[in-house]
Amino acid sequence: MSKVYIRLLAITALAIAFTGASFSIAGLAKLFAGASTAVAIMAAALEIAKLVVTGFVYRYWGHIHKVMRVYLCFAVVTLIGITSIGIYGFLSNAYQISSLGMKTEELKIESMRSENKRIEERVAEINRFIDEVPRSRISKKFEFQKKYEPEIKRLRKQSDAIVAQIDAAKVKILKTHTEVGPASFLADALHSDVDTVVKYLILLFVLVFDPLAVCLVFCLNLAIRLREKYRGNETKISEHSISTPVDHRFRKAS
Repeated sequence: MSKVYIRLLAITALAIAFTGASFSIAGLAKLFAGASTAVAIMAAALEIAKLVVTGFVYRYWGHIHKVMRVYLCFAVVTLIGITSIGIYGFLSNAYQISSLGMKTEELKIESMRSENKRIEERVAEINRFIDEVPRSRISKKFEFQKKYEPEIKRLRKQSDAIVAQIDAAKVKILKTHTEVGPASFLADALHSDVDTVVKYLILLFVLVFDPLAVCLVFCLNLAIRLREKYRGNETKISEHSISTPVDHRFRKAS
């Protein structure tokens, strides 16, 4: 197995592990905002420990006591879970920031529509009151029209301002909708709502991200072990039967 391929495995494993760790640390720091710096330091240390322990357990499995094996495996699986929770928190927060703006504007529009409806009802009430004045009292009718004209103008001005604000809010919603556009299209295709689709997408990322990093650490250690075992005759690696397990672990010393 060539050094280039081993280096590629190492770079890929570190890249995925580093990216996942960054997302996880950011997510956990937001979750424990009261001590974000301390949590970030702790999470970073645990992420490094997870990779080191994974490689150690893989390479020296035969030398480790059974109780220690169980604990180290449990620790690695637990840390994978913690990292996944942090990634889920980070991605969920990123989506909520986008969707929250849209939901806030939608609530504003609802509120402004209610206010505009109240204004229109008041204008209609004034007009009805004036229309109900008998024609025989035309002077009184003109008097009421003159009296309520400033209020009607003020109300209509308020209504126009509210309509303009509603239009501006709709533009903001369209911009936000563009940010989550792919999720919206996917939700339409699956006949579901955007929040549900995004939730499952995030879960897919979580299920793949950190476990893949750990598996790549295993692959890297296997590649290194195979190179050490077949040093100078790497062609034997490809010739080795797939059905025959490769003795890739360091065995317990006799």
